[in-house]
Amino acid sequence: MRLFIACDLSPAQKHELEKVQHNLTSYLSGIRWVKPQGLHLTLSFLGDLNENLIGPIQKVLENVSATANPFFLKLGGCGVFPNISQARVLWVGVREGEEALQSIKKELDYGLEDLGYKIEKRQYKPHLTLGRMRYPVDVKLIRRFIEETENFTTTAVKVSTLILYESRLTAHGAFYDPQLEVDLKIQT
Repeated sequence: MRLFIACDLSPAQKHELEKVQHNLTSYLSGIRWVKPQGLHLTLSFLGDLNENLIGPIQKVLENVSATANPFFLKLGGCGVFPNISQARVLWVGVREGEEALQSIKKELDYGLEDLGYKIEKRQYKPHLTLGRMRYPVDVKLIRRFIEETENFTTTAVKVSTLILYESRLTAHGAFYDPQLEVDLKIQT
């Protein structure tokens, strides 16, 4: 099973991001856009794991959720990975909720490391992938994308659940099936 842990978005946020994607198609071509139903904010990509690890992963999620507050998530401002001249991924950043995401990610990493999962050395940068480039795009168009989306923000939505998803890759794209959901317990 190909697994990852994520926060889901509200229908309103998905609609707002879909409008951004639609506007970008007027000058950006060759992009594989993430479908609205597939938009999510990944906390940990676990990769291909045996199904019998779902129970231990659930325990890690329950431990993390027992000490985490629900928080408000607002997305905004866009960029590219790895850089402007070699852009491969278009993303939207986090305007509100980054501190909570960083804290949850840190606790997840501790728990997952105890299961033998290798933690990434790169610093976690909360973001949501809007699309992936099929081929290189002119740097001027990438700069335009970043400038035009600099002030973009979604509505703020309360996040109170962490979700373990299975990612299934098909000829029609990736499909994400929730395997379990754990509610954040502490109420502020």
